[in-house]
Amino acid sequence: MNFAVIGAGNGGQCIAGYLSMLGYSVKQQDKNGELIKSLQEKGRIKLKGKVVGEASLDLVTTDVHQVIEDTDIIMVVTTADAHMEVAQEIAPFLQKNQIVILNPGHTGGALEFLHTIIQHGCLNIPVIAETQDLLFSCRAVSVGEVNVSGIKRVMDIASIPSEKASEVVDLFKDIFPQFRARPNVLYTSLNNLGAMVHPVPTLLNAGRIESQQSFDYYSEGITKGIANVMEQMDEERLSIGKALGVDLTSILQWQYEAYGIEADSIYEALTCNESYIGIKAPKTLDSRFLTEDVPCGLVPLVNIGRLLGIEMPVTQSFIETANSLLRKDYRKEGRNLEKLGIKNHLEELMHVIS
Repeated sequence: MNFAVIGAGNGGQCIAGYLSMLGYSVKQQDKNGELIKSLQEKGRIKLKGKVVGEASLDLVTTDVHQVIEDTDIIMVVTTADAHMEVAQEIAPFLQKNQIVILNPGHTGGALEFLHTIIQHGCLNIPVIAETQDLLFSCRAVSVGEVNVSGIKRVMDIASIPSEKASEVVDLFKDIFPQFRARPNVLYTSLNNLGAMVHPVPTLLNAGRIESQQSFDYYSEGITKGIANVMEQMDEERLSIGKALGVDLTSILQWQYEAYGIEADSIYEALTCNESYIGIKAPKTLDSRFLTEDVPCGLVPLVNIGRLLGIEMPVTQSFIETANSLLRKDYRKEGRNLEKLGIKNHLEELMHVIS
């Protein structure tokens, strides 16, 4: 197998470097010309922490066509709000025998990606898969040098068509043995825990963030009260799974599955997780914890809930708070049902995910 990694941020550099260290042919693309130039000059990607080593890539470029041409597996490792743009750019060049993996898809990623490439003239629909989350907890300390603070013990992955997920897992058994095939993309999309863990503490610490206070996001930014709000939002998400017959994972359960954290509360689990130690809160509200997780996490969640007739007052309140603070309309800009390729019928959703 050979790989294209689209995106050269924290996760993109980490995954590209890791795959290359294992001996695979890897090409990397990012639209940020200055970042790509710096990576080209650096010549290698170095990983430290939970993964140690360094490797060079076969190609580093801003040309997306060049990296996906004759490539078996396309790893999209961008923020979720860039998925639509990526889909638009690569739609004409995709081949049916390729596999696209969104790392991660967030909520509705594979659905939006499929709908977008069809709209933009893709004649050869590839397998489109999405992971529940990014496998690595990592931060680029400088260009080409990534600190890996944690590796999740298990990572759910699903695909469209749904039966292809097992084949993807088999392909990756020697690369990412953590991959676990799920019945369909509802299991990965509705288990987007970042949408629970990121917006609530960020918005409830808005004053500290805007006044440029430096604090650890998890150990200092999450109090027992904030954890209580996250738990209520999580309960609204779990109610969607119950209505659809999808066995979803709670935040507390995920902390055990992914990190081995045994705790009695969300507060205890998130503030004591060693993989989160040292992760600082964002310096601005214009952070992916809002600009990604609200439009690509909370908005599609509420829209799917609406299809089921489920009221989600806590989740909706945080969408409106983000809209007010950032002067946005994430209900319109985010992953609404139209962008997921679904109009207003549950039957449409169930048909697409099959």
